[in-house]
Amino acid sequence: MDFTFQPHAHPILMHSQLIILDEKLDTYIILNEPQTTSLTTGRKGCIQHNTIRQELISLNIITDSADHSRPLTNASNDYEGIDNYVWRMNNRHPRQRFKLLPTLRACFDLISLKVVLTLGGLEYCLNRMRASKKSFTVPPAPAWHKSIEDYAHGIRIASLILPFKVKCLESSICIFKHAIRNDKNCDFFIGVQLFDFLSHAWVEVDGKVVADDPHLSRKLPKILTI
Repeated sequence: MDFTFQPHAHPILMHSQLIILDEKLDTYIILNEPQTTSLTTGRKGCIQHNTIRQELISLNIITDSADHSRPLTNASNDYEGIDNYVWRMNNRHPRQRFKLLPTLRACFDLISLKVVLTLGGLEYCLNRMRASKKSFTVPPAPAWHKSIEDYAHGIRIASLILPFKVKCLESSICIFKHAIRNDKNCDFFIGVQLFDFLSHAWVEVDGKVVADDPHLSRKLPKILTI
């Protein structure tokens, strides 16, 4: 390819279509199959290739250089996918007792995150997460950390009582930060599916999904990983 994706643009090929997550604008761009083919296999001089290329350059998605280009992730087309369910109404988990402190902490974290996302944007928030994980030096705690499960349950309760909608993105960012804060290394993912299109964020600790469908890594191709 005669271009490079910007650091804030995360592409993945699915069903011969290109999906791009622009974390700077917190949005997705989806190219249809002819556009994707023209962009990825076309050459300079081809009108359609140049048109799409210039449009993505104007959107600050790609840069007019082939230096340090990274290969496109090509998702397997046999992924299972998930239903478009609402995170806070997810009933996969058994009923747990209400715990005041984790719920209060979750409410405070969700409100603080809402402010950060409003003022700084998604890219700022994700970069802070990357920095916190990069500087993580404490050896991972063994197996599982019960406080993370308690905190995730507090997030579910908080999502029901707060006056704004809590999406999987916000809940997963808070769980990620809580895990790092408690010396527990973890991984944050955003996965996508094309038919019907949706994106979903989740956190894994020791390869196990926290407070969500345990098979998400198999069901959704990952477009972003921290």
